[in-house]
Amino acid sequence: MPNTPISFDRNGLYILVSDIGSDIQFHWAFYLVQSRGQGIMFHVINSLETGNQWQYQTKPIIGTPYSLNLLIAVKIAVMDPALHRALADRLAAVPDTPPITCRLWLKRALLELDEEGYIQLTGKVDDIEQEALIEAAENQPRRIRTGLCSRYCVV
Repeated sequence: MPNTPISFDRNGLYILVSDIGSDIQFHWAFYLVQSRGQGIMFHVINSLETGNQWQYQTKPIIGTPYSLNLLIAVKIAVMDPALHRALADRLAAVPDTPPITCRLWLKRALLELDEEGYIQLTGKVDDIEQEALIEAAENQPRRIRTGLCSRYCVV
């Protein structure tokens, strides 16, 4: 995959869809940009350490614009820095009860963030999912990564 970075906006909240080596499955996560090349990832992962159960994880990360597995970054909001902590706390409270996958958890979170005013959706959660899924599926065989602003959110 070319090492051309995606340009991320500071305080932007993005949906990241990454390649996991499958033609039909991807990894889904939120990424909150704190500064150039640095942010926080929010997602659920399937961990063998927890008996192959999904669990919520948040972690600071660097280098996301250069991630080789990243297929698409969809900007869904600009978050006031004063809300970063509240957003992190809110995402930690999104249920990860079965049935759950990283995609299903992210969809639950999108709905709750919209209902509580953290983000402003202009379409359905399924519309955003399809928007990201189509772009990821198109990028995967071409081995490229792209960024876009969602058509279904006020950014």
